Amino acid sequence: MTDEHGRLIGMVEQLPEGTWRATYRMRVPGSVFTEGGETEIFVTEMQATKWLHAQATKRGLPDMEIRRKPLT
Repeated sequence: MTDEHGRLIGMVEQLPEGTWRATYRMRVPGSVFTEGGETEIFVTEMQATKWLHAQATKRGLPDMEIRRKPLT
């Protein structure tokens, strides 16, 4: 992880109706806690993942992690 730039932690989750929710948090240098981000709904997992990559790029966060939450 690059402490000087921070990190985006994204989560993609398939919802029961088949759509995908993408949400993220940001770990910012000098902060003990993560900062909340946005949440969006997409038709495909690929769209959700691309959106997370775009959010990291937009915020200048070169380090990111994407987690996939299993369908419950």
